[in-house]
Amino acid sequence: MANGSGRPELVLFDLGGVLCRFEPDRRATELATAIGVAEDEVHALVFASGFDQECDLGLHSETAILERFRRLGFSGDRDDLRRAWATAFVPDRAVIALAIALRSEGVVVATLSDNGPVLLAAIESVVTPSAIDKHVFSCMLGATKPAPAAFVAALEFLDARPQQTFFVDDNPVNVLSARRLGILAEQANNAADVESALRSVDLLRAH
Repeated sequence: MANGSGRPELVLFDLGGVLCRFEPDRRATELATAIGVAEDEVHALVFASGFDQECDLGLHSETAILERFRRLGFSGDRDDLRRAWATAFVPDRAVIALAIALRSEGVVVATLSDNGPVLLAAIESVVTPSAIDKHVFSCMLGATKPAPAAFVAALEFLDARPQQTFFVDDNPVNVLSARRLGILAEQANNAADVESALRSVDLLRAH
């Protein structure tokens, strides 16, 4: 990607915390109800155990994840698991509207999210496809933020250069890691701050 103007051609949005509010208790409630256990048990078996982090790294396929949940007592199918998983992500309509506006100006818009294959399979039920050109999840990259490898792999996947990429994340550690690689980056976790950050790098000219 090159435009010669210094204006970013690619915007990378974090998913949980920027494009969506991340509400993991909603997911825990759905899974606990489906399995027939307490929410604390779901946290222990799936998240505190490190299994979820392994999924984020791409170490388990969606099929393997479903089989794991069935062993725990989950009786639903693949679509049921996707729906339950996606409940943790509540779209921020105002930020999604900004993403759509960026695309209308010819900017490439992608996600860069630490998530696994179940959410990746369900993502179009969470974020309207008209807002995003590409979803880039850590399970595709084999690395999670803030590891430099995650950013490097994402840029390679998107055929992008750091200097023409703008990254927005709610976690300051991730923002700092991106900046160390030469990526323009700002912390934001609400629509007003996202819009301000985008305008600071000469985006959203027509809005």
